[in-house]
Amino acid sequence: LVERALDAARRALVDEGQVERPTWADALLAMADRSLGAAAGRAHSDRHLVVVHLRGDERGPNAHLHGGPPLPDALRRLLGCDGRVRPLVEVAGVALSVGRTQRIVPERTRMAIEERDGSCRVPGCERTRWLQVHHITHWEDGGATDTANLLVLCGRHHRLHHLGWLGIAGNADDPDGVAFTDSKGRQLTGCGRPAPPGDLTFTGNWSHPSGERLDPRWVHFREPQPAA
Repeated sequence: LVERALDAARRALVDEGQVERPTWADALLAMADRSLGAAAGRAHSDRHLVVVHLRGDERGPNAHLHGGPPLPDALRRLLGCDGRVRPLVEVAGVALSVGRTQRIVPERTRMAIEERDGSCRVPGCERTRWLQVHHITHWEDGGATDTANLLVLCGRHHRLHHLGWLGIAGNADDPDGVAFTDSKGRQLTGCGRPAPPGDLTFTGNWSHPSGERLDPRWVHFREPQPAA
């Protein structure tokens, strides 16, 4: 069935004059594109989702990709012509929360949390993909769906927390307000990054005290022998 569908997609590409000699990859892309285009109730601008954060003030660049670089004004205006805008109200830079009214994190709040944290909040972890939003105080324990009680974790650290090996407590809206502890209660701190190497300066050719020199013709490397 899949081969028949791919073959039909290849023939359609030839008949439409899009590709002279379509490959199987071209056919697969055409199938995916037509499937997205045929989705019921979905506007053309929603076929491919690109999340852009817009700012209402004048402090620096006022548009950037979700978790990515800033965008020039021309591209921002282009995307805004046929894009869907979802307002997110903030007070003093903190997105409004939904409290105890619902457990599931709304999509707009989720994006605000991801934008605020940037990566997994556990010290030393820099994962930025496939992050999961976590309630610091669990919902069943009375925790609210507020930004102060929500942070993003990678899948590994999320599992470690629910297995009881990683403790999390604090206010997530404060950049330094969340404490992480191991299974013995010891606080985890960032491991830091090595300092970049300095500029190397050429000090001249080295001369042996006795005047000897090593010629590459005298050096022979043997291939490692397989273990017996």
